[in-house]
Amino acid sequence: MLETMWTRTGTLPITVRTSDAQRREPGTVYFTTRPGGGAGPRTTVGWLIGVGPDGDIVLERRFDGTSQDVRCLPSGKILFSQSMQGIIYEVNPDGSIHAGWHSRDKWIDKQPPLRSIELPVNHTHHTVNVMPNGNFLILDAEERQFDDWPSDSTDRAAPRRKAAVVGDVVKEVTRDGHLVRAYHIFDLVDPHRITHGSFDNYWHHLGFPGTNDWSHANAVAYDPNDDGIVVSLRHQDCIVKFGRQDGRLRWILGNPSEWRDPWRQYLLKPEGALRWQFHQHDCSVTGPGRILCFDNGNFRAGAFETPLDPAENFSRAVEFEIDEKNRTVRQIWQYGEERKPALFGCYQGGARRLPKTGNTLITFGGLCFDKAGKPAGTHVGMRGAARILEVTSKGEVVLDIEVDDRAAAEPRAFSAFRADHMPA
Repeated sequence: MLETMWTRTGTLPITVRTSDAQRREPGTVYFTTRPGGGAGPRTTVGWLIGVGPDGDIVLERRFDGTSQDVRCLPSGKILFSQSMQGIIYEVNPDGSIHAGWHSRDKWIDKQPPLRSIELPVNHTHHTVNVMPNGNFLILDAEERQFDDWPSDSTDRAAPRRKAAVVGDVVKEVTRDGHLVRAYHIFDLVDPHRITHGSFDNYWHHLGFPGTNDWSHANAVAYDPNDDGIVVSLRHQDCIVKFGRQDGRLRWILGNPSEWRDPWRQYLLKPEGALRWQFHQHDCSVTGPGRILCFDNGNFRAGAFETPLDPAENFSRAVEFEIDEKNRTVRQIWQYGEERKPALFGCYQGGARRLPKTGNTLITFGGLCFDKAGKPAGTHVGMRGAARILEVTSKGEVVLDIEVDDRAAAEPRAFSAFRADHMPA
């Protein structure tokens, strides 16, 4: 057992509005939540929450450090990340820590947690996933300098400039901390292509001051059907797939605007009625050629295109079916557009397909509002909340969890990074 910093907490602003045990996926839903990032003061705490079949909260654990991804493992344990602290923990269902890992550079000048294993990464961030062979898929970051980089996402004629830019690195590592492979996103897609989010200052306080947040990867998944790796690039408004063995790009799923050669040839062409995803926050493989993602929907426009007003926007879970041979894509399912703008979450979020019922667990993790209650397109200075829904294939809600402190005298802006499901 590793040393633990877990403590029980008081009441959180969590309401289970609906829990239909007969139609829910049997088991427990786990999610991470944290305050801060909105109108209130920034905090450095987070919680791991478990909600049982009857809607009862079966786990509520507070820990030091903001929380991000959560994964329920076949072993019955729970994997979650604290990216700001450079830590990944594997915990038991009661919240006690079973194992831990830390990023090398984040802990280079301080004592890491007891018996934690060092990972060969600079800044593990956003996500951790587990492959069938037991290895981890994680995200790192790197900085590169460009002499002729865009300076504006609204004015195509704006002068180009020198720029320091952060891109992501996907790494496969073993549980004992050995690097297997690394894939540099800068070398995979066009490093000069931008979207409305590419100039964000996300990395300024995370080791890369003065940089531009070009790709902002936030999820990575393994495709066992063809030994491929799928990555969500939020600030490119796309999901990409490449080969695990050769690292070669296979396709690009997303808005086709502003792609140049040679990347243009990898764009998937839409068939039938389809809406592209924008600023998505999750991706997973639901079957051969099928990708599920959480489409935050920010802007619903690419660079030099007119953004959509947040009051008219929406977030959704959306599933695509891809024909890799012909490089075509169809939209085959979605949930969320019909509830606009109430469930527009401009940041965080996730989507998981559940194996027994076929239901989908959706995390509308960053619902943001101004003081008047109007939906907002940013979390900065806003009031925040989260909704976690389990819906059937027909869009019927069988679980509805709300994390919302807005009615409090001194409200905190809560969010929920992502949720996952542990089978019964």
